[in-house]
Amino acid sequence: MGGAFLIALLISVGTLAYLGIGEKGTYTAIRITARWSYAFFWLAYTGGPLALLFGASFQPVARRGRELGLAFAAAHLAHVGLVAWLYHIATKPPIPTSAAIFFGIALAFTYLIALLSIPKLAAALPRWLWRAILIVGMEIIALAFLRDFLRYPFGHGIARILFMLPFSVLAIAAALLRIAWYGAKLRRYIMKPRRKLCATSR
Repeated sequence: MGGAFLIALLISVGTLAYLGIGEKGTYTAIRITARWSYAFFWLAYTGGPLALLFGASFQPVARRGRELGLAFAAAHLAHVGLVAWLYHIATKPPIPTSAAIFFGIALAFTYLIALLSIPKLAAALPRWLWRAILIVGMEIIALAFLRDFLRYPFGHGIARILFMLPFSVLAIAAALLRIAWYGAKLRRYIMKPRRKLCATSR
């Protein structure tokens, strides 16, 4: 967590020092820090699906989902600070109100999940509620990243397309992995009663 946050902070300071603390430098730092924090989120989000669908070699990633999620939340703090600074210096709102509300909900889930990663706090909730918060929150955060990466995919020149393309591909791949994961879990759930029935009939 400390390393993830420190590197995000260095990225922010370095970008602002090079491009200035105005809107151009802040926009650039926001984009870079978002992609840095997304690397941790992607691993936390896809670790379980990768392990279930492709075997034990991905188990180490799946087992560290909590740590990776907390690293994402820590790294994302620098991004949040830059967004707050952008709103402070911008002459008009940087994004439409509807988009700001959506991203704000995703941000709230980010730190709610991080807070509930404390075992004592999680234990205070019913298990079904904690699972619901985790699943819904992760999907909303993933959707927020996907929306950001796919926004104006062919605008702003070839440099922006090349910059956005790897993250767009990762976001789409993550969505497909999660869909396959949910499908596999549903199939196991449906087949479980049949296996019990077959065992009983014997």
